[in-house]
Amino acid sequence: MLKRLNVKNGIIMDDDIDGIPFKRSIIKPKGLPNVRSLRPLQGLTGITNHNTANSAPTATDENHAILFQNIENYDQKYVSAHIFVDEDSYTQTNPINEICYHAGDGNGKGNTTTIAIEICENGDNAKAELNAQKLNAALMLTYKNLKIYKHQDWSGKFCPRVILSRPNGWENFKKGIYDLYNEALNQKNTRKENFVKVNYNGHKFEIEGAAKDGKNYVHIRELCEKVFDKAVEWNPKTQEVIITDN
Repeated sequence: MLKRLNVKNGIIMDDDIDGIPFKRSIIKPKGLPNVRSLRPLQGLTGITNHNTANSAPTATDENHAILFQNIENYDQKYVSAHIFVDEDSYTQTNPINEICYHAGDGNGKGNTTTIAIEICENGDNAKAELNAQKLNAALMLTYKNLKIYKHQDWSGKFCPRVILSRPNGWENFKKGIYDLYNEALNQKNTRKENFVKVNYNGHKFEIEGAAKDGKNYVHIRELCEKVFDKAVEWNPKTQEVIITDN
């Protein structure tokens, strides 16, 4: 089920989005700020969707992270994205609260106020696009009033090219995002009584659980991982829950 993301300092901490593995390979700054800008977004207004324009079988989300670290290392050009997605996983390369160079509009609103999602073209495009739709919807659940854009909206470039090449491709892709978003909202509303609100040092979370007889009951794993950033394991031999620092 899609739900709000757990984001800390621009890094998505969730290990999956609706069962699709989520990885982190954040660009390490080096030389010119040409991939990792280190500049804060000038407000968050939306999400910009792209295709990578690389259909090589090896052009996965993980390998794009390696490629962009190399671009940062060698100061080749100013280009970046926040998250790459392919048919089986996501990889975040830049904090989503920092500016990326992706929209082709210089210091315009595309670069400075939107999250860049790059959809890989190396395998099953339908699966990659569905994963991208899930990511868009999860971000919409996390941040209010986000608008959905395509690269073409900012600079006129024919991108995301795979989606735009199909009749009504963009309209159908965008509709799929809103369908997932609305479905998640409906599920959340119908299950609202099964969640406990937690406020930890001003940070608010919703944890699956229940209130009964004046007490709150929540799942240990979700509480520790989401709120306290702790690692949780189960030891079947000792029948103990093991909680450690990440």
